[in-house]
Amino acid sequence: MKERDDGPGPAQPFFSVVIPVHNKVEYLEKSLACVYGQSFQDFEVIAVDDHSSDGSLEILQQHETAGRLTLFQRSEPGPGGYAARNLGVEKANAEWIVFFDADDIMHENHLQVFHDAIMVNRDCSFFCNNYVMKVGDKVVGKNRGIRSGRYNRLDGLTFFSGNDFVHTNSACTRRSLFNKLGGFPAGEYKRGGDVYFWVKLLSTLDGFYYSDAVTSEWLLDHSDVTKNPRNLTVHPLADFLKKERPNLDKACDFQLRRIINRKIIAWATEKKLQGIRCYQDFPYVTLKGLGYENMIRILILSLPFSMYQAAVHVKRAWAQ
Repeated sequence: MKERDDGPGPAQPFFSVVIPVHNKVEYLEKSLACVYGQSFQDFEVIAVDDHSSDGSLEILQQHETAGRLTLFQRSEPGPGGYAARNLGVEKANAEWIVFFDADDIMHENHLQVFHDAIMVNRDCSFFCNNYVMKVGDKVVGKNRGIRSGRYNRLDGLTFFSGNDFVHTNSACTRRSLFNKLGGFPAGEYKRGGDVYFWVKLLSTLDGFYYSDAVTSEWLLDHSDVTKNPRNLTVHPLADFLKKERPNLDKACDFQLRRIINRKIIAWATEKKLQGIRCYQDFPYVTLKGLGYENMIRILILSLPFSMYQAAVHVKRAWAQ
């Protein structure tokens, strides 16, 4: 990470890379190495240890002593790492914030792609790169059909109604925008709080820039938060309309409701597959933006578990 030669005193970095860490000792060295190996080197690393107990803190302290990062500590772990990310932004020195999870992969051009886009689109406050989801070495998900370019609020909400085209690792936001939105919902949700924040951001922005270059990897088999069934409640977006009271035009409101329905039904499906009751999710689904396919999904999810398993089996057979 280079320093700018612009006079006495510490130089302000272009990016602050904020990394929350809670018990990631198995992956931490590899993940930090890919951050240090960026082709664009004008950045600082802000690591926030979220009360690790597996040796992660000791590794971070070694890296801080070596001058590779700045370390902050929290006295108790915060669900989802949201409080740790918020603290990292509070301590950051750069105008531009990039988040990174300590068990994932950042390609060497990740920051360079952001930097180049920012230089051409200086009036934008949010940038997003493409990313892939992987299980082991297999890519199981990737955004398709969204080309590099500038997009408006309706575009962003429409994209998100189809799939999560924004991931926390793939996003870059101006610090003032992050603070204006209040940061991640710390202490409220064990999972899904990041999605809540990105939907809030997309509902607020006039425009943003998207790059279809894949510059990060979300490694699903490392994600303890996602795999833990105790984190499956009703999706946080069930609270969104009541808490945020978004003032959107008709088209944007329709896409927002499609997003909310999609995420609630997806979590209900995940619970059903694990034999967890999901009937309490359905009252949060709105008829507006529901659609025929989601109506069928809700009907199938309402079946007794044995009948649901049979229906899933038949559906998979038809798909083959």
